[in-house]
Order: sequence, then structure tokens, then C-alpha cells
Amino acid sequence: MTRGRFIALEGLDGSGTTTQAARLADALLQHGHAVVRTQEPSSGAIGRLVRERLREGATPLDADALALLFAADRRDHVATEIEPALARGAHVVCDRYVLSSWVYQGLASDPAWVRTINAHAPWPDLTLVLELPAEVAAARVQARAGPAEIFDALALQRRIATGYREALARPEVVRTIAIDAGAPIDRVAADVWQAVLALGLER
Repeated sequence: MTRGRFIALEGLDGSGTTTQAARLADALLQHGHAVVRTQEPSSGAIGRLVRERLREGATPLDADALALLFAADRRDHVATEIEPALARGAHVVCDRYVLSSWVYQGLASDPAWVRTINAHAPWPDLTLVLELPAEVAAARVQARAGPAEIFDALALQRRIATGYREALARPEVVRTIAIDAGAPIDRVAADVWQAVLALGLER
């Protein structure tokens, strides 16, 4: 059986990772591929705890403890959902993955340590980084419904944008493509699809 491909979407809050992950999963399904669409934090027990602590107004958690929870959730997510899906030939589309921890948890914890505790995470076959100015991303977040999260502030989003640029310049960050997320949604989806086709999907 041909192993599936692992595709992760990354970017600022408001850059469209959730929308484009859904569009990509639908496109793969329409072309006859088996697909598992997932996200981080995951829907598992650790991931649910992380999501609770990300909400604005939640009881604050030590930054290093939060980073460890993200890493633990990722390890469980890979072992119980991502790896089994890939092994049975399904393509996995993940809304956020290890780069998010490098960038977001690297704001308050030692970045080298954050990378170390996530060293167990297998690198995706393709990571698509949706690039958008922090001001535009913040405006999108403010316009959408739903509870605010602790990373939504514009000042933090500017630091996160810088963090992504710095992460993409690291030599160990491979198989990564930047996508202009400021284009219309259909254009972004088309660019994402073209990047995925370059993987040479066999089915």
C-alpha cells in the first residue's frame, strides 16, 4: 500500500489556515484520495485541555508548562491519528503543526528548548505557510465570531509574523512553501492545490 502524504498549514491567526485546510481536504476527496483532516491542538484529551487554556480569560498557565502540553498533545496526535492514517494510505491535512510551537511557544519559552521537546515530531511532506501582514490578520480575527484567545493581540501577532520569517530561514525547515494569503480565497486555494500537486500524488 502506498503511504499517504502529510501536509501541514501554518500562519498567523486569521491567515486562513482552517479555511484552506478544509478546501484542500475537499479537493483531495474530489480527486479520489483518502483524506484525514485534523488540527492542533488536537481533539484528544490533551488537545482539549490546551484549547481551554488558550481562551482569553482562562486561568494563566506557566509558559513552559503550556509548551510541554503542546508537545505532549503532538506526540499523542502523531501516534494515534496522523501516523496510522498515513500508514493506511490516507493523506493527512493538518491545520497547524510543529512550526506553530516553534513560533508561538518560542515567544515566552526558550526557542531552542521548544525545538528540543518537539524533536520527536516527524516533519511533514509539505508545510504551507500562509503569509499575511499582522494588521490584516488581526482585523480578520476581530471580525469573526468566537471567543478571543491569548495570542490574538496585534502586538503579539507582529512578533509571531517575525517568528515565522525567522523559522523559515532555519536550515532544518525543509519542504516548506510560502503562500500569499492576502489574495482572494479561491486564488489562495488554487496556489495551495498547485503546491500539493507538486508532491506527485499517485492516486
